[in-house]
Amino acid sequence: MSRMAVLIRTHYVDDQLLAFAGRLSEDGAFDVHVLADETRGPLDFGSIPKLSLTLESLAALGLYTQAPSLLWRCGDYGLYLARQALPQYDGFWMIEPDVRLKAARPSDILARFPGPEEVDLLAGRLRPADDDWDWGVTMDPAAGPVWRCLFAVIRLSARAIDLLYDVRRRASAEHLAEGRDPKLWPNDEAFVASTLAHSGLTLRDLNAFGQVYDDAGFSFWFPLSERELEATGREGFIYHPVLSGQAYFLKLCRLAVRQGAVGALDEIIERLTGVEWSPGEARGHRLALDFLRAPPPPAAD
Repeated sequence: MSRMAVLIRTHYVDDQLLAFAGRLSEDGAFDVHVLADETRGPLDFGSIPKLSLTLESLAALGLYTQAPSLLWRCGDYGLYLARQALPQYDGFWMIEPDVRLKAARPSDILARFPGPEEVDLLAGRLRPADDDWDWGVTMDPAAGPVWRCLFAVIRLSARAIDLLYDVRRRASAEHLAEGRDPKLWPNDEAFVASTLAHSGLTLRDLNAFGQVYDDAGFSFWFPLSERELEATGREGFIYHPVLSGQAYFLKLCRLAVRQGAVGALDEIIERLTGVEWSPGEARGHRLALDFLRAPPPPAAD
């Protein structure tokens, strides 16, 4: 039987994340480790084992480190560090901190899939990319069609990680030596899905073995309320991104401003009063909306 670990990839720590990691650890089905982005300083996860991601540790792996928003962009880097630090595992689940597994035992969702000896990559929204996908331009079209996935929840076999690491390391040296634009360094979703799709290894969508997500609850951008999800979420499903409190409201605001849909937040504030926030917090959120709706001050003469 294969041995697997769960890696929680994060750049922050809070009570919700510690509780989620604790539930996964208490299940006993998987060893749980944190992949901590500590490029801005150390993070404390108590008794949960931690692997530290820094520019120094990544450079020591021979990986390109000049791309903007490096560890947001290249989540696969943590897998290479984990593979070297934890060689006893046959595969790794990697989960972002705003993912939630809706089950009494969260590990039951992860344990339902065939092992890494049968499937090398498990990912949600796994498919060939559309021609206008932003990250498509970072991939060499000569290598074959560009694929994409959602990197929030992903599982890779040890052999897939080894293959990806070899390609990333060689590409890192070439990108640096040729002085290529850092903005053209491939992100994790394009690089991992495309490289493995062309490799002959086995790729499957998370829904290939029974539905565990839908597009509304497992997306790239639109957040879900953690407290609403606890009450109404579908058992056995994976959700992303899941936030609570002020972090949830702020992300809603950023998306609403970007999309010109600030008015849509009124209904959300009303619906989640007494669920995600108190009446007093709801009043504060409405004041924030009033500020967002206010016309800009006249330009100075």
